[in-house]
Amino acid sequence: MSATDDAGPTTPPTSRRPRRAGRRAGWIVLTIFLVLVGLLVCAGLLVRDALAARSSLTDAIDRLPAVEEALRAGDGAAAEAALAEVQPLTADARSHTDGPLWWVAARLPFVGADVSAFSTAAWAVDEITQDVLPPLTGAAALVSEGGIQVQGGTVDLAPLTAAAPAVAEAADTMSTVVGRVGDIDVSALQDVLAGPVSDLQDKVWTLDGLVATAHRATTLLPAMLGGDGPRTYLVMALNSAELRSPGGIPGSFAVIGTDAGRITLLDQASTQDVGPFPEGIGPLAPADEELFGPNMAVYVQDTVYTPDFPTAAPLAAAMWEASKGQAVDGVLTLDPVALSYLLEATGPIDVAGATIDAGNAVDVLLSDAYAELEPGPETDAFFAAVAAQVLTTALSGDTDPQSLLGAVQRATSEHRALVWSSHEDEQSMLADTVVSGDISSSDRAADTVGVFFNDATAGKMSYYLDSAVQHVSSECTASGRADTFQVDLTSTAPADAATDLPWYVTGGGISGTPPGSIRTDLFLYPPRGGRILNVTADGTLAGSEVVENQGRAVATLPRELAPGQSTSVTFTVATTDGDGSSGTRWIDLWSTPTVDQPGLATIEVPVCG
Repeated sequence: MSATDDAGPTTPPTSRRPRRAGRRAGWIVLTIFLVLVGLLVCAGLLVRDALAARSSLTDAIDRLPAVEEALRAGDGAAAEAALAEVQPLTADARSHTDGPLWWVAARLPFVGADVSAFSTAAWAVDEITQDVLPPLTGAAALVSEGGIQVQGGTVDLAPLTAAAPAVAEAADTMSTVVGRVGDIDVSALQDVLAGPVSDLQDKVWTLDGLVATAHRATTLLPAMLGGDGPRTYLVMALNSAELRSPGGIPGSFAVIGTDAGRITLLDQASTQDVGPFPEGIGPLAPADEELFGPNMAVYVQDTVYTPDFPTAAPLAAAMWEASKGQAVDGVLTLDPVALSYLLEATGPIDVAGATIDAGNAVDVLLSDAYAELEPGPETDAFFAAVAAQVLTTALSGDTDPQSLLGAVQRATSEHRALVWSSHEDEQSMLADTVVSGDISSSDRAADTVGVFFNDATAGKMSYYLDSAVQHVSSECTASGRADTFQVDLTSTAPADAATDLPWYVTGGGISGTPPGSIRTDLFLYPPRGGRILNVTADGTLAGSEVVENQGRAVATLPRELAPGQSTSVTFTVATTDGDGSSGTRWIDLWSTPTVDQPGLATIEVPVCG
């Protein structure tokens, strides 16, 4: 046998390559096929889960308003029952939008943003129903079982104290939800998803406000009502007949004490018992002194030239302590209209032979008193007696707590009642509320537009000043949004006011204003970082002084009205939203509350990116 035969048949190497290449090509095709099948299966599973989650979410969202309505009504039992129907639905939606497939899909091009937004939405709604709403329903149940009890001038703090820890945890969870939902870029989503996600963001922010309110109430009220030890508060009764930015000059004072929920009237005084302080009670911020003058630190009546209550209140507290030797834990204000709201709850009171009720309180305090009493100590004593009697009656325990709470809520919603705490942690929690009057530093007030009145007549003529402040229009411009506002003022003083009204009411011309006329200084506040484009008075472009104050270019404009005369001022402010979004948003329009107009309105404006 030859060597060739021994070697046996051989196959040239080149003859094996096509088979191996064919096998590799087959494996590649098979792999691609399997991947495609896998992707289709995964896509099918994702679609199945998405449809199931959408169904559960839609059903849950349809049922959530019933929970919210019950919470706002304080009906804890109804809220818990409605929530029990929602929780399984949100849990189902969350389970169908979680897991490895959703994690991978959220990172794919083209569809990743939508997948991530949908998954986040399901997570957020489930977090809210499982961890946020239950403590709120529990708090509502605790408080609504007979309501907050007030007996013999003592508020039962137990329900609020019991609810506080769970509500605080709910607030922490809600903060996380707001952060994640707020981070969703709606502009990157498909139209079919963008609308629902935008609606969810709005609902989350609204609910966040409700949770924050509950957190503040359960945290602040027990402490401020003396749950941790006795407290004292200075109450300033504002006189709207001589306007200042928050509603009027302080006309009288009362001091109330709180201890373990018990509220008592400790003292009362007139403005003549406080100051003046010729050297100033303390240094003013340079911008405040430039805008409002040095008298803010000299006279207690002028502490409220500024609309920023956290600036005014410490000045008043320091003046009270310097004059009376008594430190206070906070300062509160009420104007005559707020007192009339309280009288709706308490019923009429008798003071110095006069019956005062909700219907005549404003006229008695701001007009009749000046016609019938001697100005100065006699009127001051009358104002102090009225304020003290209203507070004593309201706190006696004989007034329906819910009616009283409704009166307080109405007054605060119109900026007729303000609160400042000398305790920094409490003041920090108050800052973004309507009762804080914080226009300088609170987040809520950053976009606020303000129109404030300070009387320059040195009399009590503001009683005869009719006012209206309104939003006229908004438009998007190349540089942002332009909002236009209108301020209408009318003097309703009698034609013979100069001779018929007492000198104490007309001012007697001591300020340079003719007797019978009303001189009012307008302070126009743009949003922080915004600016006033123009000011027009009665159709003519008006020059106005501008002072930078706490990030706002504040414009001032004096107006003087003879009896029966009117004036109309319009001004336009420029604001840059700068977030690139579209649609509309809500901003606050603050103004000085007057006898006939509230001091707070919320208006809708376009978002101009």
